[in-house]
Amino acid sequence: MKFLTTRAKALRRNGSGVPATPRLGASPSFERYKRNALISAAILIAAFCLVRLPDDFDRPLERAINYFAGSEFIDTLFFDLDTYFTFTGALLFSLIWLCWFGDSDWERRARGLAGICAALVAGIISRLLQHALPTHPRPFYDATFGFHPPSMLSQTSPSTWNSFPSDHAAVFFGLVAVIWLFRPRLGLCAFIWLAFAETSRAYIGAHYPSDLIGGAALGFCLVWSAQAGSVVRVGRRVAAWERASPAVFYGCAFFFSYQMATLFAEVRSAAGGVGLLRKLYDLLLG
Repeated sequence: MKFLTTRAKALRRNGSGVPATPRLGASPSFERYKRNALISAAILIAAFCLVRLPDDFDRPLERAINYFAGSEFIDTLFFDLDTYFTFTGALLFSLIWLCWFGDSDWERRARGLAGICAALVAGIISRLLQHALPTHPRPFYDATFGFHPPSMLSQTSPSTWNSFPSDHAAVFFGLVAVIWLFRPRLGLCAFIWLAFAETSRAYIGAHYPSDLIGGAALGFCLVWSAQAGSVVRVGRRVAAWERASPAVFYGCAFFFSYQMATLFAEVRSAAGGVGLLRKLYDLLLG
């Protein structure tokens, strides 16, 4: 009864019979996000410089991580962390949905939507950079490194192109930045967990540490940059779609969340079998 009374008052105040649009929260200064984006860009450049000094940074750390290969428990742990998106993308999107429904500030929601799209773009850019930059092969294929494959890797192996920066890290750390926009403390917890989980990419020989740092920096850089007014305006339009047609919005949001949480694994697999899409698949999604 109380709900019906409150809704009737809202309709009367609006005058048109349409529920009043929630008032957007105060927009934080873009200067803070601009500073964060510049710091992330500097880390990305530093990570690329570390690629040029493999014996001083990458290989010692990779050897330390690879030292444990052969332990059945550790092999299984890191293989599972790398293989199952439950521990990475699905967990991160669960936290994003927690933030979404736990925060009625529509301005923050709009910024979150802009950040999610930026994280996806970061993944695409990272894949393009892997093909374009003259960096290094993955540890698994680096003959000068002498990688010792974990026992669980017998049935699979990483992709053969260069590995800087990590597209997994770009997307998932970009999502961490989105969580940070809503709840900084929760974002910090997600960052710590993902830093551990993404170590599995180095453990199985898919990436050197500099690849993961560069990917994370790229994801953060694009999400912070997406907080510019022009990009957030797009987020506001999507947020307005939620108010106009919540059933369609949440249906599409669930589908998109699932695809992005799994890095479009099933779509990539299907696209790889279609001749006309093969080149695009090899370049961006393979």
